[in-house]
Amino acid sequence: MVTPEAAQTIRQAKLVYGSPRAIGLAGEHICCEARAIEDYGRIHELPSDAVVLSTGDPNLSGLGKFAGPDDVVIPGISSLQVACARMKVDLTDIVVVNAHGRNPKPAAVKFRLAITSGSTVFLLPSPNFGVDEVVSILESIRLDVPIAVFEKLGYPDEHVKVGTLEKPPRLASQLHCMIVGPALENDLNI
Repeated sequence: MVTPEAAQTIRQAKLVYGSPRAIGLAGEHICCEARAIEDYGRIHELPSDAVVLSTGDPNLSGLGKFAGPDDVVIPGISSLQVACARMKVDLTDIVVVNAHGRNPKPAAVKFRLAITSGSTVFLLPSPNFGVDEVVSILESIRLDVPIAVFEKLGYPDEHVKVGTLEKPPRLASQLHCMIVGPALENDLNI
């Protein structure tokens, strides 16, 4: 989901870099050469006038952390915003936990602390920390709260699945995020 500011910046770019997915999502706005980023550790070596694409909000587990002091970061619409909108959950009721592309152990600890304190968690999962691991933690602390999985947010084949500890949602896509916790109960009348 590209904002008008981002679309204008992309259209005016002389050179665009991004992941193949990001380039595909912004394709209708790209009017110049687009190159896939090969090594994100070397992103600071890209030309200073290049536009670097990041899906969603670059400061929610995105490329914003690589921005230099003279770089301009244009926020996008994040999966966090879209998921909360779909479920009518106030963003201020959310604790963000990120397991995506990193060691999942700190994410599991943060998830456990947040959920046991009564918070609702937005989770960017990883292959090693997703629905099954969330269910395992909830079972271990004997907490039955709704579990929502958001697959392919913003795509035509977007799906939202809500489950419980007894009947958790099952995934059909690796492109997903989750909300887990009591804030979901308000919309579901549970």
